Amino acid sequence: MLLLGCAGSVSATPKLRLTAASIGPVVVATGANGPQQTVYAYNVGDGFLNLSAAANVPWISTSTGEAGNCGLRPGYCTPISLDLNTAGLAQGLHTGLVTISSPEAADAPQTVTVTVQVGGAVPDKMAFYIMPGGSEEQVIRAGNPLGVVPSTETGGDWLSVPSEGGGSFRFNYNYRVVARHLEGLEEGEYAGRLDVFNSRLEEENKQVPVTLKVTSGPILTAPSMLMLRLGEGSAAYSAPLSLANRGGGSLTISEVHCAAEDEGKWLSAEVSGEGRGVQFKADPAGLSQGIYKGSIEVVSDAANSPYSVPVVLEVMAAGPPQIDYETVTNLASTDPDPVVAPGMLVKVRGTQISAMEEATATEAPYPPSLGGVQVYVNGIEGAILHTAPDELWFQVPYEVEPGAALIQLVRDGQVGNFLEVTVVERAPRIEPAAVSPYAQALLEDGVPAMPEAAGGRPATAGDVLTISLIGLGRTEPPVATGTAPADPAADIPGPVFVSFGANLFDAGVVVEASSAQLIPGSPGRYAVKVTVPPDTVTGERVALSVTAGDVPSNRLYLAIQ
Repeated sequence: MLLLGCAGSVSATPKLRLTAASIGPVVVATGANGPQQTVYAYNVGDGFLNLSAAANVPWISTSTGEAGNCGLRPGYCTPISLDLNTAGLAQGLHTGLVTISSPEAADAPQTVTVTVQVGGAVPDKMAFYIMPGGSEEQVIRAGNPLGVVPSTETGGDWLSVPSEGGGSFRFNYNYRVVARHLEGLEEGEYAGRLDVFNSRLEEENKQVPVTLKVTSGPILTAPSMLMLRLGEGSAAYSAPLSLANRGGGSLTISEVHCAAEDEGKWLSAEVSGEGRGVQFKADPAGLSQGIYKGSIEVVSDAANSPYSVPVVLEVMAAGPPQIDYETVTNLASTDPDPVVAPGMLVKVRGTQISAMEEATATEAPYPPSLGGVQVYVNGIEGAILHTAPDELWFQVPYEVEPGAALIQLVRDGQVGNFLEVTVVERAPRIEPAAVSPYAQALLEDGVPAMPEAAGGRPATAGDVLTISLIGLGRTEPPVATGTAPADPAADIPGPVFVSFGANLFDAGVVVEASSAQLIPGSPGRYAVKVTVPPDTVTGERVALSVTAGDVPSNRLYLAIQ
């Protein structure tokens, strides 16, 4: 009853907004405290905010001031002061999270990432890895003006600092350091340096050795840091480490090693995909509340091997599920998208969403509860596809009416926070193919309409395409949330149009789809059938979009010859 009562009064709910989601890097001298930072909170809903703030690291202390005029916007803001007690921190990069809460508010709590660079922003050394004909840029983000003079000892004039950039209102000064391949520069390693001077921090006035490695082989890219947040006593969290090759050839991973500063065994990893990836696991079993640090070292045939990824695990007090602000994403895209339609497949991210290991619904109908979790949109229960400690995939209930709506999770009887979304009748989104940026558009024999080099076959005029979408909304006849029956066919009411070759200046060739209906056995996914028109443009990347109920979809591509 509490859940339904709160979720049913969207218009009377306060809604938290912050002026910043991140602060820093704030440059601090070793042994000194950093300057005080301020974030302002304000309410874009009704009622009143009841604010509190807390940091997850001891070197940040918080205090909430009195509300006053915002200055940059109409209305009132509440200042939240962050004191940076960094005098005891070692040289290097440190990151903490400040959680700003307001009970019963939508889009709360929210977190502010605070990063400090102790010992100055100028690194002790720099290394660049590029392919023949390529370049790489790294940025020194200083807190005061610097003098920076590049020079090289071998290989010619490959190192430069093309612009110093002006100070921002946060008093940061950005210095772009660029290594560029020169014509005739053979594969191998070259040496250079940066002479840095005139900084108010003595630690930044130094010579920085710089190395350049030119290679036609693999160059590994990976996250600069992993930050994980798990509840005390929750199940282990496992996920692939995001790796890519920005060099040439094929990347092969041979070994992976883990280390933890506290000598604990909470972090582990293994090579996966026959040497193409890494799967890691963080297990909070036996760990008390606090911050734990470790690293994952990836050994490969890349020029920059071994590559170490720092890992920070926060073990939180066990509590209710929390959805993070601005994390609603439809399953056809990777960017946050707070506009959803009835029946749409979406995901949200957060903390303590499930206390169990990840679970997936393998077939329809999708259940209303999975991994101990239920999801409600304006008090109406949705269907769940996938649960993990930090993520939930679900289907928006068909019964939700257009307008503002609140998403809320319940895990093992514990009620979570509110996250606001906008519900519309239709929000068509074309599903992407495995090869970006192509659409999931199949020819009649099931081959994707992509170039042969991408594993498909170009379409031709007169071919019938089946385009996969989500977000087309309610059907006739209606279907229950979590289901997609084969008989009778669930059709989309009203015409659906498909555009070929549209751009900023031309609507392209627009034709009406021959059918648009739910895919049997696949809840929330729709098949739109259309015949490729004879007068469409051709090429390996022809823009494709779908319009339903006068609402256009995203734009992906297909190949037409």
